[in-house]
Amino acid sequence: MKRLVLLTFLFSTYTLASGNRVGNGGNVVTCADKTELLDFVESNLPLMAAKPEHSYKEIIAEVLTNLKRLSPLQAEQYTRRATLFADDTEFKNGISLVNVPDSKHVFKPEDKTCEVRQIAIRRNEASVVTKRFVIDEKLWKKLSERDKAGLILHEIIYEHLFKLGEEDSVKARSINAYIFSDKAFQDGPETYWKMIKDFKLPIYR
Repeated sequence: MKRLVLLTFLFSTYTLASGNRVGNGGNVVTCADKTELLDFVESNLPLMAAKPEHSYKEIIAEVLTNLKRLSPLQAEQYTRRATLFADDTEFKNGISLVNVPDSKHVFKPEDKTCEVRQIAIRRNEASVVTKRFVIDEKLWKKLSERDKAGLILHEIIYEHLFKLGEEDSVKARSINAYIFSDKAFQDGPETYWKMIKDFKLPIYR
């Protein structure tokens, strides 16, 4: 499952049947025995060992507490956004979110029982009747608590980088996988900021 021919995160603008324009979303790799966040599947970094009794909200808090050590301003921003995420999200049953058709790369899992599915979509516009995020509830329920936390933080990070001019989620996925890794809990801030510099992102301490 860890061996993928090529992975991509889908980004574009298209129209749902309801007429809502969407900007980006999130994907999972779903197999016969498990469903995992795409960010984590494609990463070579060992992930943090989440305590089985911890909810996804507790895992988000743990990850953001550590991020505060590396990047206090980002941690503060993401913490605020995480508190609003549930109120800004619509969980839908009995649907299959349509993949964005103009992704930049083609991929497929080597395991024939696996497929990459769209689990989340972020609308470009939200209103009192349409929330910002739409999540496939059936796929959501298949995720571990750590993967649920990862999906939410992926959306928050990508939303941030999108506003900074990023047109795909490659860097958002890498940052997300890093902050959930053992390495992020062991490294000092210098390693994190070297990654930001290498990505040429206009994020400052």
